[in-house]
Amino acid sequence: MALNNIVTAIVPIFLVVGVGYGFVRFGPFSRDDMPVLSRFVVKVALPLLIFLNIYGKPASDIFQITYLLTYAGAVLIMFGIAFGYSAAKKRTPARRAFLGMGMSSTNNGFIGLPIFLILLPEWAGAAVGMDMLVDNTLTIPLTLFLAEQAIGTGTIRERVITTIRGVLLHPLVIAIIAALVLNAVGLVLPEFLHRSVDLIAGTSTGVALFTVGGMLVGLQIKGALADIFMIVGSKLLIMPTVAFGLLMSFIAIGLPDLPNELRAAAIITCALPPFSIMPSIAEPYGEADVTTAAMMLSTLLSFFTLAGWTAVLGAIGWI
Repeated sequence: MALNNIVTAIVPIFLVVGVGYGFVRFGPFSRDDMPVLSRFVVKVALPLLIFLNIYGKPASDIFQITYLLTYAGAVLIMFGIAFGYSAAKKRTPARRAFLGMGMSSTNNGFIGLPIFLILLPEWAGAAVGMDMLVDNTLTIPLTLFLAEQAIGTGTIRERVITTIRGVLLHPLVIAIIAALVLNAVGLVLPEFLHRSVDLIAGTSTGVALFTVGGMLVGLQIKGALADIFMIVGSKLLIMPTVAFGLLMSFIAIGLPDLPNELRAAAIITCALPPFSIMPSIAEPYGEADVTTAAMMLSTLLSFFTLAGWTAVLGAIGWI
């Protein structure tokens, strides 16, 4: 059953990526069109998808402290591993930043949500909302700060201020804040507006995956195989193991326990492949090819590793 669930969630993803590749390789689009589509996803469609996943949810569902600390702690540990690897291999600061993102980010919007809706339907929205909260207040800002350090000018203080300003004004963060404010004041969106938001949000998955397929055309990964394999192995195997250890440690020291479904969601989240928007974020820093290859290979192999993690979680009674 677990394998069938993973097939149902992941196979359509590869079909859409294949369509994107075909339309760029043989059809009416060029690879130069892909950054435009990426900006649409990052700045418009995905923020609205995040908004809908948080809007209307009780605060107690969105702020499960043990879940948030488990995911955030795993992110920081994976960045630490990326730093150690980069230092040993003498990688550039920009490559170091995106090694960290590749080893710690999770594709909870485009892969995690479909899997959660199948395996953990009652908790899917809450889990993805908490995941995206960590993504947009920790993982993405930390990556951008490190990447800007690699190419930016000015003092560290100026870069910190610039990063904080960029985070607060980022559409993804604005979407989270807007949803939380509306929840707090109890304001209900008119039906026509909710439907309009839903129409745009619904394009995010397809356009993002189509864009990833287009970016595969002309992909150059010569000399980067070690980095790609490091990202893939760390993301699919090490991060969920770290998350399991953190979760059980937090519970052991007295932090609030989680329902079994949320325990499972925390581990599955950390076992997901990296952001599908990672190449879009990395492209201005010259790291699009490596991140695209790592993201695609991780997504392909996650078919098997997610099935394995799901089987383990089922065996211990969490799903």
